[in-house]
Amino acid sequence: MIDWLGLGELFAILAAIVWALSTILYKGFSHHLTPMQLNISKGVLASAMMLATIAITQDAALPHHLTSWLWLIAGGVIGIAIGDSAYFTALRNIGPARTLVIESLAPALVGVFNILLLNHYLSPFAWCGIVLTTIGVVIAIKPEKTLPQVDHQHYRKGVLCALAAAICQALGMVMSKGALNNEHMSSLWAALIRLAAGTMTVALVVAVFKSSEFKQALTLRGISGKQWFFAAVFLGTFLGLWLQLGAVKYTDPAIAQTIFATAPLIVMSIGFIKREPVTNKMLAGGLLALMGVGVLLTN
Repeated sequence: MIDWLGLGELFAILAAIVWALSTILYKGFSHHLTPMQLNISKGVLASAMMLATIAITQDAALPHHLTSWLWLIAGGVIGIAIGDSAYFTALRNIGPARTLVIESLAPALVGVFNILLLNHYLSPFAWCGIVLTTIGVVIAIKPEKTLPQVDHQHYRKGVLCALAAAICQALGMVMSKGALNNEHMSSLWAALIRLAAGTMTVALVVAVFKSSEFKQALTLRGISGKQWFFAAVFLGTFLGLWLQLGAVKYTDPAIAQTIFATAPLIVMSIGFIKREPVTNKMLAGGLLALMGVGVLLTN
């Protein structure tokens, strides 16, 4: 019944929507936090929200097998501690346009890691949908104008960090699927364990090497427009990660990651509603990505 309803794909679409909305909200505040500080701040806030939700709903479906805990902890350390920090570093060095193009590799990488770690193969039809969606997203988000020049050192650092972010994101996704395949657990508990593991890893590194930065990350000093930050964390990290794990629970992680990758197109669609300029490339890429998602949903 779940497969027929496409519950995993539905969660993936909702995750893409909330991530798109959180991206817009993130523009509403300014900060002077490092990538690792930002990772700690959003991780602590979202973890508190998840704990509160678990207490209110009395969710007792936590994992019981050690293997499941290890999958989720490893996925959190790689996907959140390393992956998110690398992503924020890439944004700082090469900007969102270049970073998002490189991040588009993530769905294909998930498919590869799915084979290597879980021995699960997608159908050629599903791969066709992944390729169509990825190409469409790349076409849509590729800027029309020449991007600002970046010096060689920052460019190399940014590209390497964007690649690392894509690889870590893919690995974290597949590891989460490994845990969810291992036993029955709620996606909220899986999201909390994954997020807490990643956040604590980053917090430990910052606390040991830069204790003053650790205190700033916890107190949110240096952030103005905190209400936008809280709203962005609620949507992008709390709801986004919960929905992401729900999607991975009910569908193939490569399919889920491909749908997540359409978040930039949703941002563009919101911009279109707000009468922001839309280019032919955006329209063509968006339609191609939509076709790819359609192929995945009918697979």
